[in-house]
Amino acid sequence: MPSKKTSSSYTIRILFAVLGISLVAAGSYFLHASLTTKTPIIQAPASVAKASVKKKTTQQKAAYTVPATHPRELIISKLGVDANILPVGAANGILDAPASAWDVGWYDKSTLPGSGSGALLIDGHVNDALGTPGVFYGLAGLSRDDKIELERGDGRKLTYVVTSVRDLPLDKVDMTAALQSSEPGKEGLTLITCGGTYDYRKKTYDHRVIVSAVYKG
Repeated sequence: MPSKKTSSSYTIRILFAVLGISLVAAGSYFLHASLTTKTPIIQAPASVAKASVKKKTTQQKAAYTVPATHPRELIISKLGVDANILPVGAANGILDAPASAWDVGWYDKSTLPGSGSGALLIDGHVNDALGTPGVFYGLAGLSRDDKIELERGDGRKLTYVVTSVRDLPLDKVDMTAALQSSEPGKEGLTLITCGGTYDYRKKTYDHRVIVSAVYKG
């Protein structure tokens, strides 16, 4: 009959063996999950219902400054858009938007204009708190090959050309793709705003309008 000490040692070896197998299995699972699942870095911007109704004066817009390599002004002549670009982050994993319905927000973890890779991600409001059309109210009206201009803090102007305009259900929006260029090898620009119908229960719109563009000079 084995001693208690021998029996205990045997039991400990068995426990370590089981633990080792479990760790290997868990490691394999999480490695597989990381390779096969597409986890967005951020989620689409939330509702714009609380956007400020206060507009900047012409002087305030002209006086706005940013670092030389950062985006400062977004111009979409077709839509009559001429807006300051404010840096925004992601609160609780959801893309922020500017407080004003007439500024646009550049996600400060996305690429810089003129960097040559990735995509700038810019969001804007479809309306203000009173329902007045906001800066991106007409975004869905853009078409392929329309021009979008962007001015940096150093005054350099860049032109992007629209490659696609999509109206997607909120749960189908891929924010990882929004941070990538629609044409590999070219710097991209992604514009996003709310669309569809306002869901009062969820307090957000049920669609997002996404415009993809690429740098042309």
